[in-house]
Amino acid sequence: MTLNFPLPLTDFADLLSIETVAWKLERWDEYSGLGNGDVIAAELAPPRWSGDVSIAPMYNDDAASVQALIESLDGAINSFYLYAPQKAFPMADPDGTLLGSATPTIGSLGANNKSLTVSGLPAGYVLTRGDLFSFDYGTNPVRRGFHRVAETVMASAGGVTPSFEVRPHFRPGVTTGRPITLIKPAAKVFIMPGSFNPGTASGPITSGMSFQVMQRP
Repeated sequence: MTLNFPLPLTDFADLLSIETVAWKLERWDEYSGLGNGDVIAAELAPPRWSGDVSIAPMYNDDAASVQALIESLDGAINSFYLYAPQKAFPMADPDGTLLGSATPTIGSLGANNKSLTVSGLPAGYVLTRGDLFSFDYGTNPVRRGFHRVAETVMASAGGVTPSFEVRPHFRPGVTTGRPITLIKPAAKVFIMPGSFNPGTASGPITSGMSFQVMQRP
């Protein structure tokens, strides 16, 4: 079987027995101090997500299988989709049952490039500050947006939220009508060179396997 990149959740992340993914929004800012003590800051490049990934202890043979899967990425060359198990669902819907078969989409985008409304939600559905969501946009290549909710909002009886802010800002090419994922929201990432730790075997168990990732939009 030929591996097709970026690897979907079912072919990679779901097979790793991930304990946690600690997401962090990495900023690329420049700071300049003024003579009066003020500081001027400027964004040099759009922020990107990074993540520290911890793998649960496993039998040695399973660890060897996971290591082979990680090595199939050829270092930082190939990408995969990754979600954080501890943030797999919205806070107000901890098992996804309230969302059910609803298909939320981007209803509108703010002129400030950091706010939106979401339509297609169940009536009264709540998105809480700190929730994550993802969506695909663009063609050749298809890109993956990955954002954190910055304001708590509730959907109307018609399933539409008020406008709310997110971080990071939206990149060029994002349009309305794009379906968004609230259950297992995943970023497209690659493994940072030199960050993979294969863990340590003690008897039949390998523990301490970990690696770091960086977003590839």
